[in-house]
Amino acid sequence: MHGETVIAASPERVYEHLVDVQQWPDWVPEVRRAHAPSGIQLGAAFEIEMYGIHLEAVVSEYQLNTRFGWIGSSPDVSLYQAWELVPFPPGTQVIARKVERELTTVVVGDSRVEALYYAHQDTLLRLKQLAEAGGPSA
Repeated sequence: MHGETVIAASPERVYEHLVDVQQWPDWVPEVRRAHAPSGIQLGAAFEIEMYGIHLEAVVSEYQLNTRFGWIGSSPDVSLYQAWELVPFPPGTQVIARKVERELTTVVVGDSRVEALYYAHQDTLLRLKQLAEAGGPSA
Protein backbone atom coordinates (compact mmCIF):
# COMPACT_ATOMS: atom_id res chain seq x y z
CA MET A 1 0.00 0.00 0.00
CA HIS A 2 1.11 3.53 -0.67
CA GLY A 3 -0.29 6.84 0.51
CA GLU A 4 0.81 10.46 0.56
CA THR A 5 -0.32 13.69 2.15
CA VAL A 6 0.99 17.17 2.87
CA ILE A 7 0.86 18.19 6.52
CA ALA A 8 1.04 21.84 7.59
CA ALA A 9 3.59 21.10 10.31
CA SER A 10 7.35 20.74 10.44
CA PRO A 11 9.04 17.37 9.76
CA GLU A 12 10.20 17.43 13.39
CA ARG A 13 6.63 17.67 14.68
CA VAL A 14 5.37 14.92 12.36
CA TYR A 15 8.31 12.66 13.21
CA GLU A 16 7.78 12.97 16.96
CA HIS A 17 4.27 11.53 16.51
CA LEU A 18 5.49 8.68 14.32
CA VAL A 19 8.15 7.53 16.78
CA ASP A 20 5.92 7.87 19.86
CA VAL A 21 4.87 4.23 19.45
CA GLN A 22 3.10 3.96 22.79
CA GLN A 23 0.65 6.70 21.65
CA TRP A 24 -0.27 4.93 18.40
CA PRO A 25 -3.49 3.47 19.88
CA ASP A 26 -4.72 7.06 20.26
CA TRP A 27 -4.54 7.83 16.53
CA VAL A 28 -3.87 4.65 14.52
CA PRO A 29 -7.31 2.98 14.31
CA GLU A 30 -6.09 -0.60 13.86
CA VAL A 31 -3.62 -0.47 16.78
CA ARG A 32 -5.05 -1.58 20.11
CA ARG A 33 -1.80 -1.69 22.12
CA ALA A 34 1.83 -0.73 21.59
CA HIS A 35 4.69 -1.08 24.05
CA ALA A 36 8.29 0.02 23.55
CA PRO A 37 10.12 -0.93 26.76
CA SER A 38 13.51 0.39 25.59
CA GLY A 39 12.27 3.44 23.72
CA ILE A 40 12.47 3.90 19.98
CA GLN A 41 15.75 3.97 18.12
CA LEU A 42 17.34 1.98 15.30
CA GLY A 43 17.19 -1.72 16.18
CA ALA A 44 14.83 -1.26 19.15
CA ALA A 45 12.29 -3.99 19.75
CA PHE A 46 8.67 -3.25 20.58
CA GLU A 47 5.35 -5.06 20.73
CA ILE A 48 2.20 -4.09 18.93
CA GLU A 49 -1.31 -5.45 18.75
CA MET A 50 -3.16 -4.55 15.58
CA TYR A 51 -6.22 -6.14 14.04
CA GLY A 52 -6.26 -8.39 17.11
CA ILE A 53 -2.86 -9.89 16.20
CA HIS A 54 0.17 -9.64 18.50
CA LEU A 55 3.30 -8.66 16.57
CA GLU A 56 6.90 -8.61 17.72
CA ALA A 57 8.43 -5.60 15.97
CA VAL A 58 11.80 -3.97 15.43
CA VAL A 59 12.73 -0.50 14.21
CA SER A 60 14.44 -1.04 10.85
CA GLU A 61 14.82 2.59 9.77
CA TYR A 62 15.42 5.60 12.00
CA GLN A 63 16.68 8.75 10.31
CA LEU A 64 15.76 11.68 12.51
CA ASN A 65 12.94 13.80 11.08
CA THR A 66 13.31 12.10 7.69
CA ARG A 67 12.47 8.39 7.77
CA PHE A 68 10.97 5.86 10.17
CA GLY A 69 10.31 2.20 9.41
CA TRP A 70 9.56 -0.99 11.27
CA ILE A 71 9.06 -4.69 10.66
CA GLY A 72 6.58 -6.74 12.68
CA SER A 73 5.82 -10.43 12.66
CA SER A 74 3.82 -13.19 14.27
CA PRO A 75 3.68 -16.88 13.33
CA ASP A 76 1.09 -16.10 10.62
CA VAL A 77 1.70 -12.49 9.58
CA SER A 78 4.57 -10.20 8.67
CA LEU A 79 4.35 -6.48 8.04
CA TYR A 80 6.73 -3.71 6.99
CA GLN A 81 5.79 -0.05 7.32
CA ALA A 82 7.89 2.98 6.38
CA TRP A 83 7.27 6.71 6.60
CA GLU A 84 9.32 9.20 4.60
CA LEU A 85 9.15 12.91 5.49
CA VAL A 86 10.11 15.55 2.93
CA PRO A 87 10.10 19.29 3.69
CA PHE A 88 7.41 20.73 1.43
CA PRO A 89 5.82 24.15 1.88
CA PRO A 90 3.64 24.68 3.85
CA GLY A 91 5.13 21.88 5.96
CA THR A 92 5.90 18.25 5.26
CA GLN A 93 5.08 15.78 2.54
CA VAL A 94 4.51 12.37 4.14
CA ILE A 95 4.95 9.26 2.03
CA ALA A 96 3.70 6.10 3.73
CA ARG A 97 4.31 2.56 2.51
CA LYS A 98 3.09 -0.70 3.95
CA VAL A 99 3.82 -4.22 2.77
CA GLU A 100 2.19 -7.21 4.39
CA ARG A 101 2.25 -10.97 4.08
CA GLU A 102 -0.91 -12.84 4.99
CA LEU A 103 -2.47 -9.88 6.85
CA THR A 104 -5.25 -9.55 4.29
CA THR A 105 -6.24 -13.20 4.59
CA VAL A 106 -6.01 -13.32 8.38
CA VAL A 107 -7.76 -10.02 9.07
CA VAL A 108 -10.42 -9.43 6.45
CA GLY A 109 -10.46 -12.40 4.15
CA ASP A 110 -10.45 -12.10 0.40
CA SER A 111 -13.72 -10.16 0.20
CA ARG A 112 -12.63 -6.95 1.99
CA VAL A 113 -9.09 -6.19 0.88
CA GLU A 114 -10.05 -2.56 0.27
CA ALA A 115 -10.71 -2.17 4.02
CA LEU A 116 -6.95 -2.34 4.67
CA TYR A 117 -6.32 0.34 2.04
CA TYR A 118 -8.87 2.68 3.60
CA ALA A 119 -7.42 2.06 7.08
CA HIS A 120 -3.99 3.04 5.70
CA GLN A 121 -5.43 6.27 4.27
CA ASP A 122 -7.32 6.96 7.52
CA THR A 123 -4.05 6.68 9.46
CA LEU A 124 -2.50 9.35 7.22
CA LEU A 125 -5.49 11.64 7.76
CA ARG A 126 -5.29 11.16 11.54
CA LEU A 127 -1.54 11.88 11.54
CA LYS A 128 -2.26 15.07 9.58
CA GLN A 129 -4.92 16.18 12.09
CA LEU A 130 -2.68 15.36 15.07
CA ALA A 131 0.42 17.14 13.74
CA GLU A 132 -1.51 20.19 12.55
CA ALA A 133 -3.27 20.61 15.91
CA GLY A 134 -0.26 22.61 17.10
CA GLY A 135 -0.52 25.09 14.24
CA PRO A 136 1.34 25.36 10.91
CA SER A 137 4.66 26.50 12.33
CA ALA A 138 4.82 23.77 14.97
